[in-house]
Amino acid sequence: MNNFTYEKEDRSQQLETYEWDNVWWEQASDTKKPRVLYIGDSISCGIRQIATRLSGNQILFDGFGTSKAVDNPYFADSIRLFGNQQGHREIVIFNNGLHGFHLDDASEYKEGYEKIVKFLLEEYRGTKLALILTTCVIGERNNRVTARNNSVKEIAQKYGLPVIDLYSVSMGCSGLHWDDGVHFYDEGYERLAHRLLESLYEMIPEAQSE
Repeated sequence: MNNFTYEKEDRSQQLETYEWDNVWWEQASDTKKPRVLYIGDSISCGIRQIATRLSGNQILFDGFGTSKAVDNPYFADSIRLFGNQQGHREIVIFNNGLHGFHLDDASEYKEGYEKIVKFLLEEYRGTKLALILTTCVIGERNNRVTARNNSVKEIAQKYGLPVIDLYSVSMGCSGLHWDDGVHFYDEGYERLAHRLLESLYEMIPEAQSE
């Protein structure tokens, strides 16, 4: 299992105790199969390799997972650096909801999230973009996750972007959370990966294996 930090208490500081980036370029020499640029939190790191495997290696998931909050001034530059190395992709999928809890959910988080969405639309112009709802957490902080997901849905509607609902799937993963109430055992990640693939097959149907 991968171990990632998660701030259990709200703090005034913009940085978490441990800041991290987790980048992965799947089967880098393959230039023919559809690629996904998966920008996310630690949950995306748990889903990414499983999703590639479940697709029968017909969709390659490249990952930029990070603890950076949406107001981090280096977030966009970090995405750009990895995207330039990745080269090509058929779709970009984005989630960041489990970080940046120093931000107010209804205003600051929404504003920062929309700023990153606008960056992605400009940076990867002509490439499909989908937004991912953040997975649930155990405890009162899930109310904040719900609020953030509502903001994501509003932003998606504003820009005409599809939404991949991993939140509903995660709510059905009873007993599959780690003790931290945030991350999942492999069975939970597999359920999330299945749902992710179902959505992507609709968006890039040519990628579906026969």
